[in-house]
Amino acid sequence: MVDISAIGAALSALRAAKDIGEAMIGLRDEAAFREKLIEFQSKLIDANNGVFAAQDERSALIERIRQLEQQVSDFTAWEAEKEKYELQNLGDPNYGVFAYVSKPGIAEPAHWICPTCYERRQKSILQRETRMPGMVPVYVCHACGADLYQGLYRDPKHQSSPRLAKRAY
Repeated sequence: MVDISAIGAALSALRAAKDIGEAMIGLRDEAAFREKLIEFQSKLIDANNGVFAAQDERSALIERIRQLEQQVSDFTAWEAEKEKYELQNLGDPNYGVFAYVSKPGIAEPAHWICPTCYERRQKSILQRETRMPGMVPVYVCHACGADLYQGLYRDPKHQSSPRLAKRAY
């Protein structure tokens, strides 16, 4: 909110400076003139400080508006991106492993994205890997470290890399 008191102080100081200036016109005494000149300059400095304070606040408000506009833009872009995907089961209906699958007819090649990253408003494409033993297909999110196993087999003792901190079965 614009600080009305800063603007009011600047206007008040300018009015006082005007009054002092008018009083200076009628003075013939050099000492009194200098005293009024110093008072006049002081009021101009006060007015200048008020203008600077209002300008600083204006700049802060403009920056905040820019940030909010960017958030709205990001939100709108994500809402449009979300419409390209639908939640689907990766394999066995009893197993319950889900990912967001690109809808048919979009310009990109068909792919799956991580449900955890999707909820964080990020698009992270799952990469298919095969894990040993048993040649188990797994979809890996390299952004959040989630492993999504396709099928019923999993060996929790086996991890292909130390970066895997989170597992979704």
